[in-house]
Amino acid sequence: MAAPGALRCARGGLALTWGLLYLAGVLCSGEQGQPRSGAPEEGQVRLAGGPHRCAGRVEVFHAGRWGTVCDDAWELPDAQVSCRQVRCGPALWAPGAAQFGRGSGEIWLDDVTCAGNETHLGQCHAQPWGHNDCFHGEDAGAVCADSLEPEPPHLRLAGGRHRCAGRVELLHLDRWAGVCGHTWGPREAQVVCRYLGCGTPLADAPGDAPGDAPGDAPGDAPGDAPGQVWLEQVSCEGTERDLRHCRAGPWRERTCDQGGVARVACSGSALATPPQVRLASGPGRCAGRVEVLHLGRWGTVCDDTWAFPAAAVVCRYLGCGQVIAAPPRARFGPGRGPVWLDGLTCTGEEAAPSECRHKGWGVHTCEHSEDAGVVCAGSGLADLTHLRLAEGPHRCAGRLQVLHEGRWGGVCGLTWALPAARVTCRYLGCGPALRAGQVSVGREELTWVESLRCNGSEWSLLECQVRLWGAPYCPHATLTCAQPGEALTRSGVTTVPSGEPLALPGASQPRPGATLAPPGVPQVSPGVPQVSPGVPPGASPEPSGVPPGVTLAPSGVSPGVTPTPSGAPEEGQVRLAGGPHRCAGRVEVFHAGRWGTVCDDAWELPDAQVSCRQVRCGPALWAPGAAQFGEGAGPIWLDRLSCAGNEAHLAECPSRPWGAHTCSHREDAGAVCAEPGAGAAPQVRLSGAPDRCAGRVEVLRAHLWGTVCDDGWGLRQAQVLCAHLGCGHALEAPGAARYGQGAGPIWLDDVTCTGKERDFFRCAHRTWGENNCRHGEDAGVVCAGNSSSPEVRLAAGPHLCAGRVEVLHEGRWGTVCDHGWDLRDAQVICRQLGCGEALSAPGHAHFGQGSGQVWLSDLTCSGRERHLGHCPAPPWGNNTCGHEEDAAVECAAPHLSVPTPSPEPLQVRLAAGPGRCAGRVEVLHLGRWGTVCDDTWDLQAARVTCRHLGCGPAISAPGGARFGPGRDPVWLDQVRCSGEELTLDRCELRQWGEHDCGHEEDAGVVCAGESCR
Repeated sequence: MAAPGALRCARGGLALTWGLLYLAGVLCSGEQGQPRSGAPEEGQVRLAGGPHRCAGRVEVFHAGRWGTVCDDAWELPDAQVSCRQVRCGPALWAPGAAQFGRGSGEIWLDDVTCAGNETHLGQCHAQPWGHNDCFHGEDAGAVCADSLEPEPPHLRLAGGRHRCAGRVELLHLDRWAGVCGHTWGPREAQVVCRYLGCGTPLADAPGDAPGDAPGDAPGDAPGDAPGQVWLEQVSCEGTERDLRHCRAGPWRERTCDQGGVARVACSGSALATPPQVRLASGPGRCAGRVEVLHLGRWGTVCDDTWAFPAAAVVCRYLGCGQVIAAPPRARFGPGRGPVWLDGLTCTGEEAAPSECRHKGWGVHTCEHSEDAGVVCAGSGLADLTHLRLAEGPHRCAGRLQVLHEGRWGGVCGLTWALPAARVTCRYLGCGPALRAGQVSVGREELTWVESLRCNGSEWSLLECQVRLWGAPYCPHATLTCAQPGEALTRSGVTTVPSGEPLALPGASQPRPGATLAPPGVPQVSPGVPQVSPGVPPGASPEPSGVPPGVTLAPSGVSPGVTPTPSGAPEEGQVRLAGGPHRCAGRVEVFHAGRWGTVCDDAWELPDAQVSCRQVRCGPALWAPGAAQFGEGAGPIWLDRLSCAGNEAHLAECPSRPWGAHTCSHREDAGAVCAEPGAGAAPQVRLSGAPDRCAGRVEVLRAHLWGTVCDDGWGLRQAQVLCAHLGCGHALEAPGAARYGQGAGPIWLDDVTCTGKERDFFRCAHRTWGENNCRHGEDAGVVCAGNSSSPEVRLAAGPHLCAGRVEVLHEGRWGTVCDHGWDLRDAQVICRQLGCGEALSAPGHAHFGQGSGQVWLSDLTCSGRERHLGHCPAPPWGNNTCGHEEDAAVECAAPHLSVPTPSPEPLQVRLAAGPGRCAGRVEVLHLGRWGTVCDDTWDLQAARVTCRHLGCGPAISAPGGARFGPGRDPVWLDQVRCSGEELTLDRCELRQWGEHDCGHEEDAGVVCAGESCR
């Protein structure tokens, strides 16, 4: 035993002396703490206002003062740099909107843009120190992986029926023992309940009398000291965060002479079971949309005031560990039913969300697009930061594996695609993704990730849609990334063994089965332009950009530039970097001994013309901005260039002074020049639709895919193009970007064909690249095709003409995502199946979740198409949907029966429809029939109407005076129903006759009753 006055250090961090002392604020000799070294350094970062040192509001030390960072442009790579700077693990979340409370003082940084590999925030692009247009309600935060490491336990409540009730026990010298209760009271109990996240004390819990029963003695685990206590004379104010901040007597093993052992019962021990909170639509039970049970119904929580402390309460309540993120804006999809809670404000110490302050059950001003979400450590999502590529030829190729529960496991390859591969390559510090594949593995192999869907722009897999952990047997995902510094071949394009081109971030990829002609091998006879109608957008044989970090030329040679004889660049020299060949790329200028970029403000074709002349290429074809060829580095030398086009070099053009600008590298200018002597034949393809014979017209020139303007575009031009592609005769020649707006240059304008040309490029047109158009004028084509339309079926419905939409592609049935899904898309399905008119287009897996691939998403049919393949849509399989978003259709046939009506007090009728169960909704009030406005009108309100009329289930809730405009008054507006009400007048609505609508907004209903004829 130590002598009086000697200092001893407990494992739980309690500093002890013989005699009365404070338990906190003492640094023991030999303790592995982090003593302060004095004043902070310039540029130092800290995370403030969070629950631990690895999560909180980002604050930076500058000019002798701490200040905050604005959340404008704040994203995960920026948080990654902050986490590195405070010596924590990988960034898991980059919240804004002052999630960790509002800071004070200066807002030092704004518009921070990091790559993620910088050593400190000062290396990232940002506005000058102190320049911002923000307030502290926009303070940025960071949550790092080390924040998930739980603090070693040193306090618990033992011997009770719940973790929030029992004897107070402390861990000291590796043994648990109690606290004497003779000075124990409500203030001490308050500290314990707060520290354990158990809410508030329910009542005084006096200490046990001496001689407690053996079964009730302290110490329930091996190494405990039965019948012993560590402390007596504990005295708290009630505001301390931990018992370590309270006064106490000396630490020693003893039996409590008076008062017994202290006990506590917190409000968390009295919570209802089963839990009244759940997380829905997430990858597991510990991540998802927050839903609470009230009055027997599950509802959501609005994200107004939703913040980290409230999320922490939810995670702890569900036993899901620390909180990682508190995402707002329906990150896990919009919920259904009521929005139960709004204005939820927690301290973070409550036992359940119901103990937090809020407006009142059901009182809100929110939509389901504002549903709050939570990601807890128990979800395991943080493990998606622990990745490796195994069994490959180098560290940037192989089978993708994730470390979870101490074991490496694979990612199921069934939903694996190039967008996710791009994210993975970028996160691992490799070059661009070259290939995303799959490989069969033994059944003994672990498969941790069931599905993974990214759009390709995410910084890490944490931001993608995933399903975890464990999956049925399936092939594992593989990928091949370019190695850092790997030189590109074939005019700057790395090829994989199959001959496919390099897949670049942001570019769409070939759908399976699309064939690209190898370079130099024409697809038609010599002298005839090459054509590849099945190649989707972005999958060009020569991609248009290479991200930073990939070398385009041997060491010592500037990317895309022929070096000067001396090897050293000259003042004012220009090069084109990051492009597919030496005559296309980001414009960079050598000045004051450094290469720098040109801002795209006022950047136009005459400026690009001078650049092309200076690099000894042909005429300028395109003058892109917005860092089309990747963001540069170093200074931005020139801004507001205004060349006439005949200057010998850029320095002769009027501009701002060297280095004076208001730009970031996201605005770097580029140029595409004609290659001297280049005689490659152009190519043409159709993009933006599932069918290879319909879509936006795109042509390849100078290694870049571009579009065709719709000026003068008509059926003659479409006829020549359809014949050129072997797609039969032309059906339509839509303009106005019917199949979506393209990217890159607009290569052709004023195309004029006689209709007799043998190939498309023999039609007359303006000079390549010369146009007066925008991408909103991109031309399209619909050809009859030379093969059958995509096969479609309706599954899991009540009859052949209703059910989940499934399409056959590559011999596999898959589903259609409900993103953008509406009655026009459903109409095409019903026509294709011979099922008559479309009645409704439900989403959210209305007929159950399908399986396999989600083949199509974001369809935008006009409703007139012959089949689904003619509708504008992204390429097959290019989406981020899960099967909970499967689209469905209900068509008019076959006929359905009509239930017996039941009278209700409110009188309702459906007018101007095909029968009594479909039509314009009209209600009787003050002896006059009037209509209902379609503002907020939805299927829930339609369900109430159909039930009221005895017309069976609601099929659709059309607005926009679908059944013609009514007359007389508009009686009801802003009708909001849960779907369970007996009549419309029991729904939430405005006062009778109060509205801001015209009869062109009259609401309608289609029920499953006798109207379905």
